[in-house]
Amino acid sequence: MANILITNHCVRKCTFCFARSRIGQSADTQKASHMSLENIHKVMDFLDKTDDDQLRLLGGEPTLHPEFIRIVQEGIERNFYVHIFSNCMMPNRVVDFLKTVPDNKLSILANVSPQESDTPEQKKRVERTLEQLGKKITVGITVTAPEFEYQFLFDLINKYNLRRRIRVGIAQPIVGISNEFLPPSKYRETGKALVKMALDSYERDMLIGFDCGLTQCMFSEMEIGILAKKSEGFSMVCDPIIDIGPELDVWHCFPLCEVLNTKLDMFRTRNHIAKFYNSRLMPYKTFGCMPECRSCVHLHQGTCTGGCIAHAINSFNQKPPARIDAG
Repeated sequence: MANILITNHCVRKCTFCFARSRIGQSADTQKASHMSLENIHKVMDFLDKTDDDQLRLLGGEPTLHPEFIRIVQEGIERNFYVHIFSNCMMPNRVVDFLKTVPDNKLSILANVSPQESDTPEQKKRVERTLEQLGKKITVGITVTAPEFEYQFLFDLINKYNLRRRIRVGIAQPIVGISNEFLPPSKYRETGKALVKMALDSYERDMLIGFDCGLTQCMFSEMEIGILAKKSEGFSMVCDPIIDIGPELDVWHCFPLCEVLNTKLDMFRTRNHIAKFYNSRLMPYKTFGCMPECRSCVHLHQGTCTGGCIAHAINSFNQKPPARIDAG
């Protein structure tokens, strides 16, 4: 799978934003840019060639792309399953359109992590989106500290009849850019909180799932067993996500979006891109996010890569180059 950044326009200013260096402040500034329809068609052609049946749209806030409705329509016409990453602060016309799309053609992952900068109007827009789109939506949060809120997610799911799933992400650092992230020193404490959240969710007929960046040492063996039975599962191995920007730049994942950028037309398939990044980033995966990772049996056996490799890269004085030839 590959994520497609169709716009860098976003109305939120989240402290943990992993896409911070790519975000324009408004659609009127020079920093804000949208992927052209020509480039979107090139990405769709690339996905076809890769036998990838998902069109994964993100930003910024993807629904702010001026041609967003057309992009979704064309994606569905080409037999893609459309998956949207959104903050749910969508324009009304987009909400009204998405409501007409069959549930088996489209889904939305909504990051509803509370932020002090959210205005009353923005919160109201989120509520309208949740109310109108219901079971198309899976809510998610980004964890920045061990003491994080999650009970409100249960209320949202029940109130708006959302999917009974919750996606949990750990806030990760961005190489070379300042953002709020969960420090590895807090991982064990956070792991206990995540297990409690999994149990609380399971009791309510809900399951949590995880983004990347977890480590074995966040959990005890008993806690790993609990999560295996009472969550959607997780991986502790770092694999390339693959993000594609508006000008068809390609990078490993958003924490690494400022290093090792290349171009989509240099690759034949998504697997070709993954192989390219795995070979160049393998040395960093031997370090992990904490000093004790280097003597950890799980790291040496390859069952854990020591969390997000952005931690390891940031620990070096010299960063990888911003751009690199894929040849």
